[in-house]
Amino acid sequence: MDWLLQLLRDDRFMPHGHCYLWLPELLWTNVVSDGLIAASYLTIPVTLIYFIRKRRDLPFDWMFGAFGVFILACGSTHVMDIWTIWHPDYWLAAYIKVITAIASVITAVLLVKLVPAALRIPSPSQLRKVNDELRSAQAELVATARRAGMAEIATNVLHNVGNVLNSVNVSASLVSEQVHASKAHALGKVVQLLREHQADLGHFFKHDDKGKLLPEYLTKLAQAMAVEQQHMLEELANLSKSVDHIKEIIATQQSYAGKVDVIEPVQIVELVEDALRMSCDSLSRHQVTVVKEYDSVPHVLLDKHQVLQILLNLINNAKRAMPDEPGQGQGHQITLRVTKSGDAAVQLQVTDNGEGIAPENLIRIFSHGFTTRQDGHGFGLHSCALATKGMGGVLTAHSEGAGSGATFTLRLPVRATVPAEAL
Repeated sequence: MDWLLQLLRDDRFMPHGHCYLWLPELLWTNVVSDGLIAASYLTIPVTLIYFIRKRRDLPFDWMFGAFGVFILACGSTHVMDIWTIWHPDYWLAAYIKVITAIASVITAVLLVKLVPAALRIPSPSQLRKVNDELRSAQAELVATARRAGMAEIATNVLHNVGNVLNSVNVSASLVSEQVHASKAHALGKVVQLLREHQADLGHFFKHDDKGKLLPEYLTKLAQAMAVEQQHMLEELANLSKSVDHIKEIIATQQSYAGKVDVIEPVQIVELVEDALRMSCDSLSRHQVTVVKEYDSVPHVLLDKHQVLQILLNLINNAKRAMPDEPGQGQGHQITLRVTKSGDAAVQLQVTDNGEGIAPENLIRIFSHGFTTRQDGHGFGLHSCALATKGMGGVLTAHSEGAGSGATFTLRLPVRATVPAEAL
């Protein structure tokens, strides 16, 4: 250690200022220049360290560190240039230059090795092109999902219309059978009999055996025809009601046709009722009782087509979660609940008393391709979750386990206050 101290304090050298002949102009020009260079070199590593700490996602942050060490060492050599003007510690200056040389070589080698990887980093124009392609692909996916959703609505509508047409067919068949089996033809026989005796009707009613029975026969015939008429009126009323039902289903579907990505003020309760109208026949066929719990909620600015598709999917899943035959003492039941969730959101819940969801499936219920049904494709709930997220909402599922039913909660932001003139 002593030899090192003696080396650093070697008295054989003279200060560097003698080389400048101690001329103030030359001396201070070098001092100020080296000072400014050293200050700049010392500032750059501090700036690089700050930048690295703020941008943890940089792919080559270690290279910034290497540059920082190299520049710091370079700054130290300029500090030593100032120091040696008055103090001839040239060995110390030499060691600092050795350290600077090592840092420079290491940085240069690392930089050469880094260039191929750095060249693979996309340029801003390439990134813009990729982003444009991604936006185009996303738009195409949204359009495809919209078409798929509208096709699902149309399929649901056709299915419900088909169910109502079955009722129409039954009512028409009953009316046809009643017409064919009507007692009206007997009235023709009575008219024929009266025509045959129109010259002696008094004698016919008083002395003829058929004439004596005719008044009571006409009374019974009138009663039978009145019953027939009542039955036919009832079936015709059912027929008219079924036709009106078909018109309602088609009108509801048409109200959602032809509009794409329209953000508009929507009353959630009305939207839920539309979804029920599209699903009511299917729910009736499965003997599902629908319980409605609607609170007063504000209008919400959203794309009602997407929300309708989500509701149809949730209602259909709730129906499928129930066995074909209701259990003893417990019928199939779906509860639709609409409530406020604070001042900034509206909450819709679809609750069923079906087979429930196992805990291990609950965490994967919204994953693409996941399904527990043999005929399922695992896309419905996943697309619902994506659509909900796109609207700034949240879709969650809850179940106490197998056999305990399930509740799906759709939470949608109100987005903004709807002006009265827009309602």
